[in-house]
Amino acid sequence: MLADKKYTWRNVHVVLGLYLGLAMLLYTITRILFFIFNRHLFEATSLSDFAALLLPGLRFDLSAVLYTNLLFMALMLIPFRFRYKTGYRKLLKYVFIVTNSIALAANFIDIVYYRYTLRRTTWSVLQEFANENGGALAGSFIVDFWYIPLLWFLLTALMVWLYDKIKMQSPPRVSSWVYYPAHTAVMGLAIFLAIAGMRGGFAHSTRPITLSNAGEYVKRPNEMYLVLNTPFSMLRTIGKTNFSKVAYFEEDELNAIYSPIHVPADTAAFQKKNVVIIVLESFGKEMMGSYNGETLQKDGYQTFTPFLDQLMQDSKVYLHSFTNGKKSIDALPSILTSIPSIQEPFVLTPYASNNLPSLPRTLNNEGYHTAFFHGAPNGSMGFKAFMNLIGIKEYYGKDEYNNDADFDGMWGIWDEEFLQFTANKLNTFQEPFMGTVFTLSSHHPYKLPERYHGKFAEGPLPVFKTISYTDMALQKFFEKASQMPWYKNTLFVISADHPAAPRHYPEYNTDLGAFAAPILFYAPGDSSFKDTEQRVVQQLDIMPTVLSYLNYNKPYFSFGKNILDTTSQDFAVSYNAGVYQWIEDELLLQFDGTKTIALYNYQQDKMLTNNLKDTLPEKRQYLENRVKAFIQQYNNRMIDNKLVVE
Repeated sequence: MLADKKYTWRNVHVVLGLYLGLAMLLYTITRILFFIFNRHLFEATSLSDFAALLLPGLRFDLSAVLYTNLLFMALMLIPFRFRYKTGYRKLLKYVFIVTNSIALAANFIDIVYYRYTLRRTTWSVLQEFANENGGALAGSFIVDFWYIPLLWFLLTALMVWLYDKIKMQSPPRVSSWVYYPAHTAVMGLAIFLAIAGMRGGFAHSTRPITLSNAGEYVKRPNEMYLVLNTPFSMLRTIGKTNFSKVAYFEEDELNAIYSPIHVPADTAAFQKKNVVIIVLESFGKEMMGSYNGETLQKDGYQTFTPFLDQLMQDSKVYLHSFTNGKKSIDALPSILTSIPSIQEPFVLTPYASNNLPSLPRTLNNEGYHTAFFHGAPNGSMGFKAFMNLIGIKEYYGKDEYNNDADFDGMWGIWDEEFLQFTANKLNTFQEPFMGTVFTLSSHHPYKLPERYHGKFAEGPLPVFKTISYTDMALQKFFEKASQMPWYKNTLFVISADHPAAPRHYPEYNTDLGAFAAPILFYAPGDSSFKDTEQRVVQQLDIMPTVLSYLNYNKPYFSFGKNILDTTSQDFAVSYNAGVYQWIEDELLLQFDGTKTIALYNYQQDKMLTNNLKDTLPEKRQYLENRVKAFIQQYNNRMIDNKLVVE
């Protein structure tokens, strides 16, 4: 009786919390077992490293527990008195035990299955085995790994025993006028907290956590699977397109058509110049006079980027420049790892845990100090996790800025102040360094600091005035940086993350215009490094081009090309509404994975109205082979985790 009293509660919400805590305890136990049974696959992970991963693992466990116990929570929270009756409490017990024993089974299966895949099981695995003999597979698993079902049974028994130790009794009866409103209000609060727990946070700038967010806490990519759990991995990949291997070409022919392996020719000695990459939120070419010449100026067009237009005159510029995605989370993998988002944003796929090519990690190995700057709350967009995965040594966000007086009230620190902070912080780094800064003020709802109201031309869309504001902030950044000793020993790379949407001018409201954005290279200490060329460049080209400029001479992996190599074949690739877009020279091919659906001369036909697929058969076939080779290299290497040079 004393033991029963110790575990008896009259508050149903406390009891619900205890039950959910029990589920999370069991997840932690399976994580420990996962590590023990697969210790040989985590040789570099010490016991202290693993212990440090247990706490962040709770974040992902909480999300999984809340998702898998939605029915249980709903049955517990409905504000009716019958939930205290014996029969109803038995129903609750069966729902909890069945639901959580299935979730635990998924974790136990991965203790063994991980050895064959080296990743947590995702929803796609169920699709892969949909047509297999499930009974035979399960029987084989039970026979070969008998100790796994035994451990699952023992842990389930422990769950039942602990569940029974938590008793719920009816509370003292109170007036219905008090009981129902009070419990309804608590139910509403519980729903709010559950949604936040499933998403991984409260902030509007925080995307729902996914597999790649585990990278924020690890030292090595494979440790992500110690942070994650299998139910979470499966739930977060429901509905996500999984890559399938393709075999358009034999290996030799494939590499002759397109290869992501780069072997630099013998070059001069590596020059340890600083690298500063500036990613501009929502900058499209339609705002920039330098890209529009006479075409739009005839209609009274004015530029909204006077500083960038001026800077381009002293920069290396390629007029046909494109992003590889249409979202902010697409940009950083494209720019810093030369990996585009195909079908899904790359960081939301299970392949984000692969061994990734990385410009920061490559430069780390050459003695660089690397840092990333983003004025949003730390963790926003999953950037901090991805930066950790690719080897960035330091992260500076709103927390490090530490002055909410400059907070825009929505996304983060105003660009003007945060770019000044960035310049000052760069000035504290020992050379050589690599810094990447991502602006944010030119984002919906397109607010400006009060002191600038009415100071910038409105333009045809609200985003235009914020583009002008960020252009001004960028000018002030360069004015400050130009006074610093490292300035002339620095290569600056400026790119948009993606063009703004919607767009105003018709020529930018096309399938290609959605990716038309500035990319330029500026080296203030190298007066010969400036030119404007009619060539095709994309975000994927930034990594190999920077390495080439620094005279990097080791083999490396990149889906892009070195634009400084005049022998390289120009191209840009993107994925838009189920269609691959391959740009090469003056032509745009649209390919659905099976056949060409359109071929345009995008330089002459800006509105993409004249389909040439039947009138240029040889060109169509050549470009088809190129995009097929890209798809084969991309899909197969993602699946096989072959994204680095061995």
